Amino acid sequence: MIKNLIKNSLGMGNVLKIKNIIKPFKIEEITIDISASCNAQCPFCPRIFMPKDRSKGFMSLDLYEKILNDAKENNIKILRLYSTAEPTMHPKFDKIIDIAKDKGFEISLSTNGSLIHKYMESIAKVDFLQYSIEGWDKESYEKYRFPLKFDKTFENIKTFYEFSKNLNQKPKISTNLLITKDTDIKKYIELWGEYIGDINIHFMYEPVKYENGKFVAKTLDTQNEYFELDKQIKDFYCSYPFEIFMVSYDGKVALCCDDFAAELELGDLTTMTIKEVFNSKKIEEIRKQFYTQKLDLCKDCSRFTKPKENDVKHINEQLKDIKNISKNKIIFMGDFY
Repeated sequence: MIKNLIKNSLGMGNVLKIKNIIKPFKIEEITIDISASCNAQCPFCPRIFMPKDRSKGFMSLDLYEKILNDAKENNIKILRLYSTAEPTMHPKFDKIIDIAKDKGFEISLSTNGSLIHKYMESIAKVDFLQYSIEGWDKESYEKYRFPLKFDKTFENIKTFYEFSKNLNQKPKISTNLLITKDTDIKKYIELWGEYIGDINIHFMYEPVKYENGKFVAKTLDTQNEYFELDKQIKDFYCSYPFEIFMVSYDGKVALCCDDFAAELELGDLTTMTIKEVFNSKKIEEIRKQFYTQKLDLCKDCSRFTKPKENDVKHINEQLKDIKNISKNKIIFMGDFY
């Protein structure tokens, strides 16, 4: 509440400027996309816009270790092993986890769950495990996570739960549910809830593509299933240019989770350091757009949209009874309307 009062009084741009003066922005976490390959073709995913030469490949262990050493020198403690692809497709996935644990990183892993049966011991070592699963039954799952098979993924998630529940070292498990008008939230929680903890609910966004020097939301054929979102007109903020550092499988630095092909050309960690890229003139110019609230590069990103108040109320009505009977912690991002 106090934060909102300050933001409304000063404006987001001034809040960011003041915050940077009091305590300069620094990298809080690093995202390393160890894999560019994915075994799913989800219809809502920006991968549909990726050039073929960027849609497959794996980070070498030498580059991975070089980046982690650089991250430690910059006092970065949180490591995310996911962004544009499926991390468990990396052929040296076990080694990837062991290297990060040996260096003392807090590891977050997001996976579609299709391959976790191959790496249960390594996955049990991570700190936070997020399942990327839409679908409340076989038909809806196989629609949103095509061509993965529901029976296999469900069995994998159930098996990992049984494997890890009595371990001293085990991850905190959550899922990130992107909802459309068709989503049956109650059935989703009844189906998956026993095997996960937190359920984070978001409205489905349009995928974003970098083109003609800007990030632009793209309309899909399935758009009629999405809730209609209004464009944000003020108080723009995104944590990526300020606090999150993202690296593609080949060392190229991406601006954010929507810069799927690292096309903005911010730098390359095969030849540069994290500090050099983070303090570069190019990234500072992007931050200035948020200080002035005059966005150019990112103004058409679908992240700068918000749900209609009636839709938020509708979902909250659905969640009232569910929250009373579910053991899961249900976090609905619409509550922050």
